[in-house]
Amino acid sequence: MDDSSEIGDILAAIGNERRIAILYELQQAYRHDESSLPYATLKRRVGIRDSGNFNYHLQQLVGRFVFEADDGYALTYAGRKIVSALSAGIFTERAGKRRLDAPGTCYACGEAALVARYEQERLYITCQACGEEVFHAPFPPAPVAQRDDRLHAFEVWSRRWNALAATGTCPECGSEMNTTLTTQTPMTSIGNVSHRFLYTCTNCWARVYLPVGCAVRDHPSVIGFHASHNAELDTQPLWNLSWALSCEYTTFDSDHSCVHLRIPIETDELHLSVDDGGTIVSVAGVG
Repeated sequence: MDDSSEIGDILAAIGNERRIAILYELQQAYRHDESSLPYATLKRRVGIRDSGNFNYHLQQLVGRFVFEADDGYALTYAGRKIVSALSAGIFTERAGKRRLDAPGTCYACGEAALVARYEQERLYITCQACGEEVFHAPFPPAPVAQRDDRLHAFEVWSRRWNALAATGTCPECGSEMNTTLTTQTPMTSIGNVSHRFLYTCTNCWARVYLPVGCAVRDHPSVIGFHASHNAELDTQPLWNLSWALSCEYTTFDSDHSCVHLRIPIETDELHLSVDDGGTIVSVAGVG
């Protein structure tokens, strides 16, 4: 942060229940296809009778969280993010430790003995047979506490998050992400590969270490290869794709400038080469 006092002012601007009510009503309007709300309508829905008091709180939000359009007021992008986080329980929902069976087989031992556990706002997929930690990623507490299909939601969430990062776009703030091929193996890394791509946002906290298979999982060539073999890729959770997580399917150039991945289906294979900047430089089918 370049100016902590400015950040403090921004947070203080939403630290009031009347201002939260204004943001919430504008969100509800947007959800009902009202692009903006006139001053009088917004004031009535918020329920503040005193015009001076209402206008004071509204003006504390205008600029950063609310913008004034020709026909009324609407949320800015920052305003939508804040009120969405509040509505989804990002700041208020709590999900205690949870444990449940997970579909798929372990890439390390091949046993169908996977379990999921949720701790400290991170979901882990672990093999009970061999102890391998197959997959893990951050996940908000609200869907863990509220959704029955929480594992499916987690798989889609983490896969889409990874796919955006791998294209160089931060899934949290939309900023550019830097890409580095590294041999580091921090606690937040996944897979048993020797090299991973580190994607780091240039602005916010977002960073992730991904094996090459996880990084290219949604590439058109990978999707097309599976479709040509009538293999349902979308029905397979990411942690059940051995080629995405196991070192058995990757090799590296001696100068570490390129990663090579093979994806087998029956007697055929798809070979991809990815340079150290995360760009696919060659695709070939074998078989």
